[in-house]
Amino acid sequence: MRVKRLSVFLSVIFLIFNTFLFAQKTVTVKKVEGRWEVSEDITMKQAEERAFLEAKKTALQEAGVMENVWSVFGQISQENGQEFHEAYSQMSVLAISGMVNVTDKKVDKIWDEQAKRLYKVVTINATVKKEDKIDSEYALEVKGIEPIYKVGEHFQCRFRVHGTDSFLKFFWFDNSGGAMLYPNNYEKKMMLKAGEEYTIPFDNSVDYTMEKQDKNLDSEKINIMMVATKTNIPFTESVSYVNVLKWIYSIPAEQRCSFYELILIK
Repeated sequence: MRVKRLSVFLSVIFLIFNTFLFAQKTVTVKKVEGRWEVSEDITMKQAEERAFLEAKKTALQEAGVMENVWSVFGQISQENGQEFHEAYSQMSVLAISGMVNVTDKKVDKIWDEQAKRLYKVVTINATVKKEDKIDSEYALEVKGIEPIYKVGEHFQCRFRVHGTDSFLKFFWFDNSGGAMLYPNNYEKKMMLKAGEEYTIPFDNSVDYTMEKQDKNLDSEKINIMMVATKTNIPFTESVSYVNVLKWIYSIPAEQRCSFYELILIK
């Protein structure tokens, strides 16, 4: 899948995130735990990343952000351009109506003797910034996304928008950059009926084939982001995390709902 090069510097992300914080309330949560199993397909590092994500999702829920929890990891490249990685540090999780600022993080390995399974467990303290005015009936439900795909497999998922007829934007971020997969030249924007199930891709003649941008990597992380809006709000900037976040937060919270997932291509 061809995408444009993505390069977002951490200082820019901090600036944008800090701009959003002032209009939100703050809730403190402590000793919130997330865990993920280590397996043949999931390494220790990957399990820790997933456990960290689960902990931050739980932090959002404990703070009262119960619906549409999703996460955005600000992707940055080092100045020498040789290493591309995700900035998980102190400010990397958002929700449709909340943002997590991690103030303390503890990582453990736990062996479940009964299940004979090894888990990475991440425990965090955090402050959650949340917006007050949201539409609690407005939600984006997505099904059928697998945590791991093999190279050459086709991506497909099902979804419903609950509450209001909507328009969808589907963003995709990999190691080489970002792209808006829908709408596209073959699948034009359309109003989606509330409660009706749809399949992505919409058109049977379109395939989203899973390919690693760096063939030398054992696995590659893919960040998927879907945003539904009650009215058709165009996204016209180049696709980067910063631009997508600016676009999302320019839309009133009650007018949007979102979904985020991190998957692996093996």
